[in-house]
Amino acid sequence: MKTPKELLDELLKFIEKLAGKEGVMVFKELMKYDGVTEEQIADDLGMKVNDVRKVLYKFEEYGLVKSYKEKEDENNQIYYLWRIERDTLNQSLLLLKKEVLKKLEEKLEDEENEVYFYCPKDFTRLRYSEAMLYDFTCPKCGTPLEMDEDNLSKVILKKYVNKLKEEIENEEKSL
Repeated sequence: MKTPKELLDELLKFIEKLAGKEGVMVFKELMKYDGVTEEQIADDLGMKVNDVRKVLYKFEEYGLVKSYKEKEDENNQIYYLWRIERDTLNQSLLLLKKEVLKKLEEKLEDEENEVYFYCPKDFTRLRYSEAMLYDFTCPKCGTPLEMDEDNLSKVILKKYVNKLKEEIENEEKSL
């Protein structure tokens, strides 16, 4: 069982992959509030409001955050507050992981069904059909291509696919 700190670290790593370092900053800031404006986040972090807004919209697209309308009493001006969707956060992250897994599995299938060649000099990597077009010589430097028998990409993809499957399985058990 993971500790809360380990879970938070894992979540923030995922957020960084989704929205970069700015996304992590915005998410951490959102964690401090039950509802906060884009302007307040931008002001607190020293960011441009448009940059904060882009990150928030990306989070909203994946169901990680939600905005809701509020009215100011004195000017009757409408503004939006943002908050983390704590109730559905785990489910949203699980769906995201499943999407990533599907893409990784498609890429792995491609790696398993295709023959690749590479340039030992500059490491340009080509599919068999592309290598044929260049008479099995590197299009960049003219070095003869070699068959990628080890296919390190396939090995790495298998590792990530298996790890992600295990994470998804564990998370589905805990929901």
